[in-house]
Amino acid sequence: MAETTKYDIFMNELLELEKSVYILVQKEEEISLEKKALIKELKSLKDENEILRIKLEEAERKTDDFDNVSNNLFLNPKDKKVTKEKIDELINKIDNHLRS
Repeated sequence: MAETTKYDIFMNELLELEKSVYILVQKEEEISLEKKALIKELKSLKDENEILRIKLEEAERKTDDFDNVSNNLFLNPKDKKVTKEKIDELINKIDNHLRS
């Protein structure tokens, strides 16, 4: 009888081990699926990040181009004052010609 008891204990331990292995296999499958999903999401985010980088570079180029154009178009304060004075002189001359 003692040997059947040992046999039963051995079988119970074997069944418990089998359950543990089954649970581990299930967890490994879940983790594997989650890993694949995360890798896919990471790739998608990297692609999106690259697109955003390209758009940022383009926007910075446009900003630099605008700054270059605006620096050429707009006068510094001293030049503005001189230009304003010349315009005022021309307006006065035109007024004088119109009055005559």
